[in-house]
Amino acid sequence: MSFLKTEGQPSAVLLTDRQRRELTSIATRLDLSPRRIVYREQATAEAVFICAEGALKSYRDLPNGKRRVMAFWFRDDIYGLAENGRYVNTVQAIMPTVCYRLPLSSLVAMLLQDAHLNFSFLLKVTHELRESQQRMILVGRRSARGRLATFLTLMEASPLSPRIPGTIHLPMSRTDIANYLGLSLESVSRATRELSDDGIVKFVGPHSVRVIDRRRLSRLAADV
Repeated sequence: MSFLKTEGQPSAVLLTDRQRRELTSIATRLDLSPRRIVYREQATAEAVFICAEGALKSYRDLPNGKRRVMAFWFRDDIYGLAENGRYVNTVQAIMPTVCYRLPLSSLVAMLLQDAHLNFSFLLKVTHELRESQQRMILVGRRSARGRLATFLTLMEASPLSPRIPGTIHLPMSRTDIANYLGLSLESVSRATRELSDDGIVKFVGPHSVRVIDRRRLSRLAADV
């Protein structure tokens, strides 16, 4: 089970071999097929999860029948945010995914005995809160082109994107992207065409994007 430090974080978040063994001893491996639900909103929170491979989405079904995607999770992300003992969102795999389930009772006991491990988990778990804040900033933009451009730059940094300069992998569906950006599917499709027609990016199939004009993409993403 990998648990790597996040870029820019201090090296102290790297776990020792002993800590890795202890986490592995309480973890259960989950092999998830696409669309497999890990847990549902309002279910009793009994565990937290670490994504080892693949990708998942965290979403909430609204009373009006619409769905709001709150975050996407990739390798080494910890998820399982709860409130009053219940999960706040539903989490679903969007591609073949491997996760590890860590029971809260065992994990809490371990964290209370190991301050370094506690600190490491705290840094990783706050990533879930940052994702929510990031999404709020995105949906606050007025331009669909700007929202999509920002989303593409964020996805380029994800562990799933190949280490080929200018290539972005998008494992999620166009509908998922729309639900994450707070846009209609038609608006995302239109923004996609505009970015392509303007020679900023080229969409190579439904799940791959190639950056053509880096300067214009970055400027569009930064133009709030």
